Amino acid sequence: MKRIITTSVWIVAFCAATNANAQIIKGKVMGEKGIAAAHITVNFLNKANSVATNADGTFKIRATKLPDTLVFSAAGYEPYKVIVTEKTVKDPNFEVVLLNARETLDDMVVAGYSSAKKKEIPGSIASAPKDGFTKSTMFAYGDEVMAGKVAGVSVGTVDKVASIRIRGVASVSSRSSMGYGRSSASEFVSTGKKISFNDSVTMKKDGKNYTTRLLVAGEINDFSKWKMWEDFTDSDFKIWSQHWNLFPKQRYCVQLQNRNHYPVIGQEVYLINKTTKDTAWKAVTDNTGKAELWSDFNHSIKDGAEYGISTKYTEDFVHPVPFQEGMNELTVDLPCSTSKIVDIALVVDATGSMGDEIEYLKVELEDVLNQTFGHYSNLDLHAASVFYRDKGDEYLTKHIDFNTDLLKVLNFIKLQSAGGGGDFPEAVHSALHTAIDSLHWDGNARAKILFLILDAPPHDQAKNEMFYLMQQAAAKGIRIVPIVCSGADKNTEFMMRSIALATNGTYVFLSDNNSGIGGIHLKPTTDVYNVELLNNLLPRIIQQMLYTNSCAEEQLQAPTVSKMPLNILEVKLSPNPTRGEVNIKSSKELKEIFVADFTGKILIRLTSSNKQTKWKLNIAEYPAGTYIIKYITNDNEWGAERIVLMH
Repeated sequence: MKRIITTSVWIVAFCAATNANAQIIKGKVMGEKGIAAAHITVNFLNKANSVATNADGTFKIRATKLPDTLVFSAAGYEPYKVIVTEKTVKDPNFEVVLLNARETLDDMVVAGYSSAKKKEIPGSIASAPKDGFTKSTMFAYGDEVMAGKVAGVSVGTVDKVASIRIRGVASVSSRSSMGYGRSSASEFVSTGKKISFNDSVTMKKDGKNYTTRLLVAGEINDFSKWKMWEDFTDSDFKIWSQHWNLFPKQRYCVQLQNRNHYPVIGQEVYLINKTTKDTAWKAVTDNTGKAELWSDFNHSIKDGAEYGISTKYTEDFVHPVPFQEGMNELTVDLPCSTSKIVDIALVVDATGSMGDEIEYLKVELEDVLNQTFGHYSNLDLHAASVFYRDKGDEYLTKHIDFNTDLLKVLNFIKLQSAGGGGDFPEAVHSALHTAIDSLHWDGNARAKILFLILDAPPHDQAKNEMFYLMQQAAAKGIRIVPIVCSGADKNTEFMMRSIALATNGTYVFLSDNNSGIGGIHLKPTTDVYNVELLNNLLPRIIQQMLYTNSCAEEQLQAPTVSKMPLNILEVKLSPNPTRGEVNIKSSKELKEIFVADFTGKILIRLTSSNKQTKWKLNIAEYPAGTYIIKYITNDNEWGAERIVLMH
């Protein structure tokens, strides 16, 4: 009897202690329309506790340990898992937005969703009738994928969607080069005309399926093809350059490093007009220690102006050389240090014409952010988002500020939809004002990345504002990466590529593909380009903008280079690693050699009228790291090889 009493007391005491340690999590569940979701089952992963949401979507559940994982599920909704912590318990506004129920896409044809853009421009691709295209004018539609031939680009038809290949580059179905892509189950699986996506995040809405890893995109980094960009601005883009009064040609590239040859990151660099003492351009060094400065970007400077480059660590102006004559290397007495803070903002056009792609983009962006936050858990990542429409619409802009709680940003994105608009141009300038001025960018961030997703240019009346906004973004070190969707024209392309150049960003464009997503996508003005899954492309761009060399020599390891061509000639570089001198030996004569950083940005260009199979160059003045030696033969074959620079 005594033993029974003692045991009972112990059980009561244990239960009391367990209840004392238990914590109550309170929250609310909503659907995509922002309406409360009732009768949603909320339980922990081990199903220790389970409750259902009330009529107003609220719930309370007791947690016996933290962190733990809550699972939200109900008929008609996509199951969703959320990791909850002590921070969740203290959050007075813990909310979860559920997507509509998914359908399994295994062994089913992905029909996608295609609609003509409402915004039509006379004489543009978007305004042409679908049955009026010829193979010479049509870039990609139906079975005639990329029928408007582009050198070096080939894409299979619907029977071969899983085998898109460009110049020997791995197919677009390959996993992310970041090293943290999805499992192999998520890759394209070709079964005749059927495509399986075994672990894609899918949403069904209004009878349409929305899934990740469907959107296909390409990238044009004009810093890696600078001479070509100069030619295009004098020819193909001349009318739009004059229209916007933007002339991104007078470029000064600065490489800032310390005395131990490590890049100096996050430092302000100024291009000063020596006559007026005014700042012509201000930029912030990126993760490679480089800054891009521009003179006479809007033709407001008188001819013959002299410039100097200055930082707060240099007493006198340094006489700069334009990029055509080389890089401007500056050495300062600063230690090697790198911030762990990273700011990533998504700015999205939500006007009606985006209705054909915005739902796909929402799930792609959610997946990219989840990948990034999961892979870079050692960094202090912040995400934010701005959605915009146009004057007279339901709203002009709405935003959520930078947040380390990714769930809140993802909830905000899920609740947005396309509507409004009407005319072709949109309030791009208003969106950028909100993104640059209202979002609280961290001044000490290692990287500040702004993805600008749209299908239309700004209003003509915003010309001066757009130039001002480019300057503001560059001065804050915000790198803008435009992502251009279907229905855009050459006007939009020129403006977006100019924004990317002004802010040290890169240009991304969605491409036509056999999923039938969106309207006609504009073929970019360039010679050769690659296409790949947007879900692979964006993480790679993020990686290239985040990567920094460690302060220890033995840890120099660059990220995967953007679709680097194969070494087709077995070109040999020696020594590799090198302390600066590089000997190049080729089986064929080379007419041009380029040295680029791991992002593809050209640093040195060497040409020769003589037929040479052996070259010598020296890269000792650059910071330690991985570089790319690109080459072109007399037969216009080209390739590249990596080389590691040690100091």
